[in-house]
Amino acid sequence: MVKKFLLVLPLCTALLAAAPPPNSIIGSKLPEFSIEDQYERIWKSSSFRGRATVFVLTDREGYEYSTNWTKALVTRFKDSPVRFVPVADVQIVPGFLKGLIRGKFQDEFKYSILLDWEGVLVNALNVAKGVPNLVIVDKHGIIQHTAYGQGTRSQVEGFAQRLNQLLAAG
Repeated sequence: MVKKFLLVLPLCTALLAAAPPPNSIIGSKLPEFSIEDQYERIWKSSSFRGRATVFVLTDREGYEYSTNWTKALVTRFKDSPVRFVPVADVQIVPGFLKGLIRGKFQDEFKYSILLDWEGVLVNALNVAKGVPNLVIVDKHGIIQHTAYGQGTRSQVEGFAQRLNQLLAAG
């Protein structure tokens, strides 16, 4: 009996780590924000109006699954008006290490990564921990769809289909 419990415990922990966010944000407006990227350029919520935007939010644990989503989606939608915006959940970084972490992001990524030091977007968008979270915001700033997970083929395909539907609707 104890062995069965010990085998089930890691599975339960994994399921809880990727549990769905408790409140739906679909239909709500993207919150107002002002967040710096690794180059200290300031990005505001108004910077993303006028075009469909997919925010890809991830924490350190979920980062390893990010390319499962982005490699396929960015390639598939490269000729569309959709803009992909990576957001790093860096709330746990102590203040004295921010410069070091910013430098590591500069070394690793030549494109902008929004560094969410205060959890402004991560908390407002109800992000599930330990996995990438994708949020589609329409050109008017309204949240239309959310997804999260390890980026299995079916998850990515379902997300792509929903994004295509939203693009077709205008």
